[in-house]
Amino acid sequence: MKKVIYILLFLCCWGNYDIIAQQRPQYTQYMTNQLMINPAVVGSQNLEEIKIGGRIQWIGFESAPQTYFASYNTPFKKVPWENSTIRKGHHGLGAVLVKDITGPVSQTSAQANYAYHHPFTNNLNGAVGASVGIMQHTIDMNQLNFKNANDPIIDRLLTNQILPDASVGIWLYSSKFYFGASVTQIINSTSLFLPTGERQVETFDLSAHYFANFGYKFNIGNPQEKWFIVPSVLFKSVRPSSGHFDLNVMAQKSDAFWFGVSFRQDDSFSSLVGFSAGDPFSFTYSYDYIISSIGPYTGGSHELTMSFKYKRKQKKIYCPESFWH
Repeated sequence: MKKVIYILLFLCCWGNYDIIAQQRPQYTQYMTNQLMINPAVVGSQNLEEIKIGGRIQWIGFESAPQTYFASYNTPFKKVPWENSTIRKGHHGLGAVLVKDITGPVSQTSAQANYAYHHPFTNNLNGAVGASVGIMQHTIDMNQLNFKNANDPIIDRLLTNQILPDASVGIWLYSSKFYFGASVTQIINSTSLFLPTGERQVETFDLSAHYFANFGYKFNIGNPQEKWFIVPSVLFKSVRPSSGHFDLNVMAQKSDAFWFGVSFRQDDSFSSLVGFSAGDPFSFTYSYDYIISSIGPYTGGSHELTMSFKYKRKQKKIYCPESFWH
């Protein structure tokens, strides 16, 4: 029976970029949806936005990870101003829903986000944010085969647990650059396989995940054509794993078309393309070519996001609109 518990533990820990340590879903399109890794981003732009998407990981692997997500964010009390010498802070509100499935193990999380944005200059803004919510861990016993199905411990396994969840972050941004740092899953809860009071064969400790990223925007070509590129880097870490980094380059023409490439350390090369389907809809697709040891056995990973944006009509906005939000 102990072997069965070890198998369950392995499945719970089997994440999307690091089999040992990663406990949260991985996203390739975080460059265009930073809210998924940093709660301080909420309310950065002068628009309401809904994003819905999904990620199918490691095509060809049975019971490989699948992730489905939805997010909403909006500014609050973001009032326009006529005099550029007057600067006022504003608030951001939002929510994130995520369903992550790996074989018989699934994780569902729901979080409410809040951020306060303060303008330091006419073009430089800073924000601090936090999210709170719950995380549900579920094990589908019908997908597991037991050598001894009559073992009484099987009936006592906890197949549905709800745990608290929270994240914090900071976000510094202008029309030319951004810098963010965040910590997700800051409540170090322990997921149990047996009811409290019983001898635990194994436990599953939820660890904090650390992120830091930076990007800079370069205008290229004829200014009237509105082409620009944004190289960026992301560093991420979760114990006991050593840190990993991503290197990215995104290019965009106005709000009509964008594409990019990414390198994820020891894991994959990715390509991304997106387009506007006419206000207010847009779509972004990405593909990961796996270069890790499992690369020869998988057809890669796919991710697709649909965005709905409602722009507020104001004479002037606080925060320069940039596709990286």
